[in-house]
Amino acid sequence: MKYFMLFFYFATTIVGAKCELPSSIKSLSKNISIEKIKSTDIRRNYKLLKNLCVNQISFQEENYNWKMLLVTHPKNPKGAFWFLPHDNENTAFDAGVYAVRKYGGGFLAVMADNSRYFKGQDPNRNFGDTKRVSKVCSKQKHPAPIYSKTVFKIINEYRKISYPYLALHSNSNGGGVSMLRSSKTVLSYPAVDAITKGSGGLKDEDTLVYTAGTAKKPNSSKLKDLLSMGLNTKYEIVDRTNNDCSMSNYVVLRVGTNDYYNIETQHGDLNTQKIMIDRLMRLIK
Repeated sequence: MKYFMLFFYFATTIVGAKCELPSSIKSLSKNISIEKIKSTDIRRNYKLLKNLCVNQISFQEENYNWKMLLVTHPKNPKGAFWFLPHDNENTAFDAGVYAVRKYGGGFLAVMADNSRYFKGQDPNRNFGDTKRVSKVCSKQKHPAPIYSKTVFKIINEYRKISYPYLALHSNSNGGGVSMLRSSKTVLSYPAVDAITKGSGGLKDEDTLVYTAGTAKKPNSSKLKDLLSMGLNTKYEIVDRTNNDCSMSNYVVLRVGTNDYYNIETQHGDLNTQKIMIDRLMRLIK
């Protein structure tokens, strides 16, 4: 089958304060009423979003008509900027709203009708931008140069240059990412004496900061800082042969930096995710 890609890109202001979009987005903007946007995340956080800038980002590649919410602070849009790839992770979205309101910056969240996948494609396994790279990634259906370029263009538009690349996730109890599991390429560094199961809080197996790099061990200074803050830490050893086309792997292999943090908690444990955001922000500011 011959590979082709179709691309269009526009931003839709949905709700919130009056905000000036960057020219690269503003020139492709289109007005639309919030009532026409089906987003439980917006409905759930409507009052909190009223004084923020909220826009819908849309672009097409292959048969995917991607839709994402761009939320930024009207007075302080440059700062910490978070990527939220999974629309079923409501706690992560609510934590993103908290982070923007308290610290400025913003976040970009995939809209997928409350699903983890967008038309069968995991948004966090879609950062393979060539056929060669995508072939290594079992969970990516097509190479996605437009997806990768667009997401990181928006991230870099709002991310303060001195800040790391950031992501927010929430997962099921004992899900795929746990402090109780390690492998040859993913190492666990608990910050507490004993990890618990399913109890929530900073000691829970699902509560962790995910980092990545090409070295066999994490940066000792970075790890020490995270652990001193009581933040359980996982470190992924990344190379081109085990690339999974996730954001973390793209940051390490394509952007060329290990300056990446992903905050994970169990679904519903919003208070813990807020605490983790506060502690991480003290480290990176």
